[in-house]
Amino acid sequence: MAAKYKQNLRELLSSEISLFPVKTLWSVPVNVALVYPNTYSIGMSNLGFHSIYYQINSRADALCHRAFLPSNHTANDFKTLEADKPINEYDIVGFSISFELDYINIINILESAHISAFSQNRHRPLIMAGGPAATFNPEPLSPFVDFFVIGEGEEIIHEIIEQYRKFQNRDKHEILEALSQIKGVYVPSLYKITYDKQGKVQDIKHENSVQGKITKRWVKDLNKFNTESVILTPYTEFKDMFLIEVSRGCGRNCRFCMAGYCYRIPRYRSLDRVLQRAKLGSKYKDKIGLVGAAVSDYPYIDELAEKLVENNIKFSVSSLRADTLREPLMNGLAFSGHKTLTIAPEAGSERLRKVINKGITDEHVINSVRLAHKFGINNVKLYYIIGLPGETGDDINEMIDFLIFLKEYMKGLGNKLGTMTISVNPFIPKPFTPFQWFGMQPTKLLNDRIKFLQHRLKPKGIKVIFESPRISEIQSALARGDRQTGLLLYDIYKCGATTSAYKKAEIEGKSISYYAHRQLDQG
Repeated sequence: MAAKYKQNLRELLSSEISLFPVKTLWSVPVNVALVYPNTYSIGMSNLGFHSIYYQINSRADALCHRAFLPSNHTANDFKTLEADKPINEYDIVGFSISFELDYINIINILESAHISAFSQNRHRPLIMAGGPAATFNPEPLSPFVDFFVIGEGEEIIHEIIEQYRKFQNRDKHEILEALSQIKGVYVPSLYKITYDKQGKVQDIKHENSVQGKITKRWVKDLNKFNTESVILTPYTEFKDMFLIEVSRGCGRNCRFCMAGYCYRIPRYRSLDRVLQRAKLGSKYKDKIGLVGAAVSDYPYIDELAEKLVENNIKFSVSSLRADTLREPLMNGLAFSGHKTLTIAPEAGSERLRKVINKGITDEHVINSVRLAHKFGINNVKLYYIIGLPGETGDDINEMIDFLIFLKEYMKGLGNKLGTMTISVNPFIPKPFTPFQWFGMQPTKLLNDRIKFLQHRLKPKGIKVIFESPRISEIQSALARGDRQTGLLLYDIYKCGATTSAYKKAEIEGKSISYYAHRQLDQG
């Protein structure tokens, strides 16, 4: 098995095109293993992972190598792609975390790499974690991680490397104390948290030397950094694309959305900068992938689309809003070969969309479908969330009626062969959003509503795909979990991380179900 894993690493590396010199020699003061706690294909699709990898390697005093979860999840040790070295030989092991369901993979990776999972039981290497999930709620991983990066990492990673260099010959506690002085660095071991019997935080004490309140880091000027693909590989979902981040943050304030609140202040790269990078990327890939919380909200999107078409550059977008679609963008997408319009009404009724502050009306959706059809884009995919706070059966019925109407409307346009797909996902309460106080709806109710949607929509030629409410329940528990949730997760890992292990696990009377469905006290 180890030989096969090593062969896979060599094959992945040989297939890559790096857009800057790769460091393989072990001859710098600070050596970092950057780990994505999922497969290579998923990790190399993540622009944040690319960005931090590049930032560390841009320094003369540091190197960064990558590691990923093997696709078979059974390797006995984890080695880096660039140097074929075990990650426990690096000074810092950094995890880039976007999804709560990857938390258990972090425990697996540490123990498989012969690194103690618990921070208190190890001296080296230091374990660092960052990314959206870590920023919003690091507590479930705090028993395992030495320090977290709270917020965006392009600037703070340089401060971390510099501070680590000054103290790297000291003992672990001194190094962590020094790192804790950096704005945006959270060291869990320097904070003692106690909970009451209901799991509510009772008291927080911290050592005098550290920050009482951790301030999230964010990059004010995106033009200072090129957040884009730095290594090209055929083994990702976006294998034909060169990815470029055009914007960061969102001012829409949808009340359920972690991404909007995580990056909060909308910032945009200049049109000239995006166009320049797109021209570069088009030399390597057939298509440019424009990335942002809502790409159609990018203030220069129409002009950018027109200029990309003028330069014969095909492009794709990561996200669209039905209320900001206009002809220049739709024309550009049609020119680029798009066959499917993808938008997210989120809630089933206009009433509920007002509750969640989505700002999308049925008319916006209808107009988007008509505009897409005008440019030959005849397939439609719609994203919905079920189990939102305040949702009733009437909202589900209104959603069904509208979708049946929309399918008939598509036929009326002459679009009889176009497909309609809806993707249904259970509401998962996320920390620091206005809906963080609400528990997830019971899984039985969610399953019943999914079956009802399938029963009503499938005969009308509308395909329904969905995320399992049971999987969503686990994600919900981890999203708003605390340090005890981390201990619960470790017990689940030791029991094989099976469905049965998730159902049976309990610590001090609290289970995955408890954490997922509990209502939080706002007081």
